[in-house]
Amino acid sequence: MITGSTPTTVTHVADVKFAIKIRSHEIVVDQTFAGGGNDSGPTPLELLGAALGSCIAYYIHQFLHTRGLEADGLRVSVSQTRAQNPSRIDSFSVDVELPENIPEKYLPLLERVIESCPAHNTLALGADIGVKFKTPTTAGTTD
Repeated sequence: MITGSTPTTVTHVADVKFAIKIRSHEIVVDQTFAGGGNDSGPTPLELLGAALGSCIAYYIHQFLHTRGLEADGLRVSVSQTRAQNPSRIDSFSVDVELPENIPEKYLPLLERVIESCPAHNTLALGADIGVKFKTPTTAGTTD
């Protein structure tokens, strides 16, 4: 957990739709029609690509901003490829459209900036996942 962060909480809404509470923000995730949902929000796996793309966009924006360069027109597109056994995202393909008039000399630096993005590093290097189960206590139960 990020030091000082508030946990992200996911609550079942209906069918295969869930509400995600991140600090004071709420995001709805659902499955596609083909996946048994109503397509009322992105799927959880789509959020992985969204996290990667928005983190890369933020880091590039900060790089440009600190050099007094315009970020208008910056666009990051992320495509994902699925794999099975186990079910997962096999690869991400990231296309970065830079604003006009960005000097070519910055391209190698921008590659390093992207590689410093925490979402990029998490996906590239992996992360430990610890799971604990909490069960509701049954009122009036005796041993």
